[in-house]
Amino acid sequence: MIPYVSFKGSDQSAIAVEVFQTMDSVPSHRHDFQEFVLITKGSCIHRFKDLAMPLIPGDVFLVPPHQEHEYVIENPVAMYNCQFYPQQIAEWWQGQFGHLLSDLSGPESGNPVYTADLNRQNIIHLSTPDAGQVRHWLETMLLEEKEQRFAWQQVKQDCLNLILITLFRAQERQYATMPPDANPHRELVASVQRYLEENLTERIDFQALARQHNISPSHFRAVFKAITGLPPVEYLNRLRMVRAIEYFKSDALPTGEICMAVGIEDANYFSRLFRKIIGYSPREFRNLVRN
Repeated sequence: MIPYVSFKGSDQSAIAVEVFQTMDSVPSHRHDFQEFVLITKGSCIHRFKDLAMPLIPGDVFLVPPHQEHEYVIENPVAMYNCQFYPQQIAEWWQGQFGHLLSDLSGPESGNPVYTADLNRQNIIHLSTPDAGQVRHWLETMLLEEKEQRFAWQQVKQDCLNLILITLFRAQERQYATMPPDANPHRELVASVQRYLEENLTERIDFQALARQHNISPSHFRAVFKAITGLPPVEYLNRLRMVRAIEYFKSDALPTGEICMAVGIEDANYFSRLFRKIIGYSPREFRNLVRN
């Protein structure tokens, strides 16, 4: 029997926000409220819709009520968790915002699943400004709940509305460039994904890959982003950092060898990219894993 977890809120806003910084996994569970999670540092594995997907900072996703999911945490990770009951927020709320929830939850896809994919769990990867803005609103909700000044519960609801609008707009941008002939190219993209995972130590030339498949580089980029949710270079960087985390977990290789093992020759560039994407420097991350 998969247990149901309790709602964390206790006020009339019907919204609860928690901050986690942990290496403790969260076992499989369900809940009767809506939930969205924003990863801010580190990485974890989210098991949802019969899939296990790695999450990194900037990833956000919505879990509808009664859906089973869990977090496998083997690395340091920090995240915000926001729980809410849409039907209890306001009478008008469902009419204006209710449709966003189904859009943000998204349909499942029958496409092959690869490490850096976002679309099968309908993960939205926020830009740095958008992630910072969402984090600011979550912190505002926590502060309002703590200080309980005039109209604090209304402020929490307003912040939630702004967050959902930001997520919806980010999702639109993420998949807005779907070319009319994207579907016939799904196997092409899947073959490129396989190639990237099998040749991560090599220098990747996306223009050459596009020409090999008789497609222009600009059209290839548009098709790839429409199907995977990320432009090719961002997809490759995400894949490299997720692979690097796996090497750091084993603690067997020095950082210089890890960066070469994921196809980056410049150790300084690797360190900057790792901090930018994961939120920790390689040294900080390794020390946290050891501790």
